Amino acid sequence: MVEPRTRADIKEIKDAYEYLFNSHQTVNKVKDAALSGRLFRRAGTGAGVAGRSMAWKLFLVSNEPLQTTADVDAATLLNSIQAAREIYRTLLMERMRAPDGGYEDGFTVPGLGTLPPRTEKMSGNLEKNNPLSLHDENPWREWFAAMELRKTILQDVERTFPDIAYFRDAEVQAELTNILFLYSVMHPDIGYRQGMHELLAPLYYAVDYDSIPADVDGDVDPALKAFCAHEWVAADAWLLFTAVMKGAARWYEWQEARTQPESSLLPSHVQLNVGADDARLKPYVAPIVGACNRIQSVFLKGVDPELWKAMQSAGIEPQIYGIRWLRLLFTREFSMQDAMMLWDGLFAVDPSFDLALWVCVAMLVRIRNKLIPADYSSQLTYLLRYPSNATAAGGSHEDPPIHHATLLLRQALTLQMSPTPTTGVSVIHENNKLLGIPVEVPPPISPPVRRRPRLAEGRQSLTAADSSARSEPGSNKVSHNRQQSSPMGLPETFARGILERGESLGINKTVMNAVSELKRSLPDLATALGRLPLTPQPANPSYPLSPERPVAERPPWEPRSRFEMEREIADLRSLQKKLGDTVGWVVDTLLLDESEIEDEAAKKTVGKRKREALECLSYVRDVLQGTVTDVEDERLVGEEEMKRRREKERQEKEAAEALSRRHSTPHPPLPAAAIPIEARPQGAGARRSQDYFLPNPPGTSPPGRLSPALNAPWNYTKSSFSSASSPIATLPRVPPRTSTVLPRGTPLPTSFRTPASANVPAPPPAVEDSSAHASQERKQNQAPYDPLGAIP
Repeated sequence: MVEPRTRADIKEIKDAYEYLFNSHQTVNKVKDAALSGRLFRRAGTGAGVAGRSMAWKLFLVSNEPLQTTADVDAATLLNSIQAAREIYRTLLMERMRAPDGGYEDGFTVPGLGTLPPRTEKMSGNLEKNNPLSLHDENPWREWFAAMELRKTILQDVERTFPDIAYFRDAEVQAELTNILFLYSVMHPDIGYRQGMHELLAPLYYAVDYDSIPADVDGDVDPALKAFCAHEWVAADAWLLFTAVMKGAARWYEWQEARTQPESSLLPSHVQLNVGADDARLKPYVAPIVGACNRIQSVFLKGVDPELWKAMQSAGIEPQIYGIRWLRLLFTREFSMQDAMMLWDGLFAVDPSFDLALWVCVAMLVRIRNKLIPADYSSQLTYLLRYPSNATAAGGSHEDPPIHHATLLLRQALTLQMSPTPTTGVSVIHENNKLLGIPVEVPPPISPPVRRRPRLAEGRQSLTAADSSARSEPGSNKVSHNRQQSSPMGLPETFARGILERGESLGINKTVMNAVSELKRSLPDLATALGRLPLTPQPANPSYPLSPERPVAERPPWEPRSRFEMEREIADLRSLQKKLGDTVGWVVDTLLLDESEIEDEAAKKTVGKRKREALECLSYVRDVLQGTVTDVEDERLVGEEEMKRRREKERQEKEAAEALSRRHSTPHPPLPAAAIPIEARPQGAGARRSQDYFLPNPPGTSPPGRLSPALNAPWNYTKSSFSSASSPIATLPRVPPRTSTVLPRGTPLPTSFRTPASANVPAPPPAVEDSSAHASQERKQNQAPYDPLGAIP
């Protein structure tokens, strides 16, 4: 529902005009009053303040530098405003006119309020000037593009300040759309960007609030009536918006400015307008991004290092909050009333809005107690939903002695003049004294763990309480029973809650039926599992190590593996080396001087090589431009150079092979086949390891005494194996791996076989002490002798 628009009382407008222009005020005094919040007298709780648009015109509209010590002259300012109004009417009439000379429905002439006259501009060439023509020079194409732009602007204008009924008026929305459309077509390098409508809306509201209708009754100064004419509200708002955008337009730039080359007298002369700064070819960075980086990485770091460190460690990027703060000039962070009060000081101090960066720093310092102990998500919440007043920022609930927006301006000026940590500390103490914000940073608060109420515990407590109340009326055992209902541990309580919830939902009965069915099926399942083959299956046959799809069949959004990226980097480096070698060969070839060669054949050869070099250079150009995907090595160098390189590679390969053969290491011979267990020597006293653990037949050993067959093998030897009398010294040695004395199928001699009837092996024969005799025995018995059965 659209509410009627409100305007200031005529008497309030007269008083503001008299105070600004007829009370011998200097510009410095007016600016000081705007900075301290004493320039305007608020009539109510709304955003409108009488005289605000007049002061904004004084600060922003000026054809010559303001004389800060001279009195304010209303006549000079009025002349500039009236000239701007005529420019607005001319431009809007020109841009809104269709190619056939007509205007859209509802359009009125600015300043007059009447319908515009229709002028016939239709040319006779209907092939070009025709709404249905597809000719490139058709003027209707530009007209249709302008109408699409107006539709886009109107979509944003309709969402402007949805909580203020003033901006729901169709007439207001139409005027805002015309102003934004005219600015965008007059500044094509920037055009229209989202957010401009929220800069224009407060300006239009302030001008309309101070406007005086033409049919107003009473004694009104003609100069005041012309200064605040209601029929020129849109023109005055366009004038203020253009002045504001002179300082804020850089925050809406989205592409690098196009530089026109200087004209030259020679048409074919190559233009090389490279300055000292452009010689390094720096990448383009949008001004809004650079401004946001300065706010957090330079200004805040120098003023409040602790807060900067907390935001950096949390990973907060300044563009997240800085773009909206600067582009909209804080209209989203504060109410419209507080934002307009902040604009009073910004317009008065510097129309270029360099102070706005320090306002952002002051805003960050104000909520430092909320940002420092918070994590990333909490910091992001505070920055995107900035506390709009001192109470929400952590201050006291009492009214501060100074408005918080005015305090922000004063702190921003202080920080701009002295960007040091000492100034930052003074700002923190000032917030504590005036706004009640604590100086100490609170400790980090972990989020509370929310626990859902337990239904079983609540029912048990209520049951116990009711029974106790019924059994002993007037007693104090109710609270005691409630306390006794909760000492149950968390696992027991959790299990009971699950059982009761499952019982109520019928899940328990379903689970029990499933368990019973599983019990009945277990025998059949065991039988089926017993018939399965025992051969092990390959691990994870359904998940091969190689990718399921080749690289060429993958979608573009599927990430590449590290191996693929490293392989691509290696290929690029190899290609770069090839191209570098080619360019080096081309340069060397082109530097050959044909004038010093007397032989004609040699000259032709050099000329041929140069032509090949140029062809190779053009091929390198195609490769670098991306027109060639599969690089052919034969086209990178000439024919003779390719033959020379291949011959060089062949010689290097032959030399490497010869060197490897010269220093090659002889390989050891392969081991012989293992001897079967039944073919191993089994002489007297020789037993296999498993025979020592066989049970002794009854009657072979007296009771109470261990049989020699049950003794360990080390019990048959002496304590010293190094003596010459050791039985190990006389045992035949194991033949080498390459020995062929005993093939796999050769039977053992009879002397090494053990009688089948012997249950216990005989004790080892006596060994002579003579070493010569031992050597002779080793020569006679070349077969391997394994008393422990451990040699494979």
